[in-house]
Amino acid sequence: MMFSSIERSPNSIRLRGGFSNIAAFVVILLLVFTSPTLPASASDHQDTTFLATKLTAADLTDLYVFESTDPNKVVLAMDFDPLIVPGENRSYDPNVLYQFKIDNTGDKIEDLVLQVKINGTGANQTATVYGPGIPSQTGTQSTLLAGPGSGTGALNQTFNVGPNTKAFVGLRKDPFFFDLEQFFKIIPDRNYQLQPNPAPPFQVLTFRNPGKDLLASFNVHSIILELPRNLLGTDKINVWMTTSTKTPRLPNGNFAQIERLAVPALNELFMDFKAHNNSNLQTPKNDEPNQSNFIKAFISAIGRPQAIADAVISVAIPDEILADLSKPTGSYFGTLLAGNFGGRRPKDDVIDTTLSVVFGSAVTGITAGQIPALTSDHVGPNNAFFLSNFPYLGTPL
Repeated sequence: MMFSSIERSPNSIRLRGGFSNIAAFVVILLLVFTSPTLPASASDHQDTTFLATKLTAADLTDLYVFESTDPNKVVLAMDFDPLIVPGENRSYDPNVLYQFKIDNTGDKIEDLVLQVKINGTGANQTATVYGPGIPSQTGTQSTLLAGPGSGTGALNQTFNVGPNTKAFVGLRKDPFFFDLEQFFKIIPDRNYQLQPNPAPPFQVLTFRNPGKDLLASFNVHSIILELPRNLLGTDKINVWMTTSTKTPRLPNGNFAQIERLAVPALNELFMDFKAHNNSNLQTPKNDEPNQSNFIKAFISAIGRPQAIADAVISVAIPDEILADLSKPTGSYFGTLLAGNFGGRRPKDDVIDTTLSVVFGSAVTGITAGQIPALTSDHVGPNNAFFLSNFPYLGTPL
């Protein structure tokens, strides 16, 4: 159900029609979910109740596609299993299949995949990388690529995967940064611990300055691959990532998709938490009719012109990260907006980019209905949490 209307005052926005009826569209930025023992996290951390409580090893958090220090290579990085506290030794799940999916023809169907499986249990676990290769099956069911795999290595160590390709699978400092604490004051509904009776949203209409990065004290598990660009294509590629497991409902032994992710803040910004599981079970081909409706409803609900929704849809739908491998360097959404490499780098401030479009005039130049105090969370990347060379994500705390 959409908001019926919005009333503004100097200190709040009142959403008429009852907050319980419009919870589907009041996620402002990154869906945040809370566990009983740890602070809630941001980006796509803890995407559904099942992933947050039953299978954290399959819980995807962030996807990065960016330029290597070698101009002939590209880096793909996948973060998963969030909220790992310093000193915690969390095991990896050998039953989960991790995949980077690459569409290099623009039809929203993967043409190539890079797959990673964890081997064994206990202290001697290893990781095997498969591909890049052409999948025998596309969509929400997957099979392992044929052959023994491109390379196997120990966790938390760099290892080679075929000629000129490096891999790292292990613990890293979570690179994502966001003032989640203040976000919860703006949108209390997204604090799981306040359910089922959160306070109304938008009683607070400002981020604090300076902001506080709640994720600064957490680690995450990562898969990081650095490989020649020409192995993925010679021009524009669209990338998303998935986790899958085997299930009795697929007697053929295929892996069934349980989560997918690409553009940060897309589902989490506009989509009802209850709708996330359904979105996770879809492919990019279904995004336009599904996620576009949530975006339009949200922009209308906060009283901003629909041209802002159109701008968001034009660059964020389908849910894929677009990169142009023919370009040397780029910026976030830069393939479409600036004709450069595009992609997403770990230091890109995707929060401020999204906030400045939704609540400000960035990209669109539209000032009607803007809320300047919500256009930045005033948290930037901490250089101490990043590396200048492979594996690029910082040493764990």
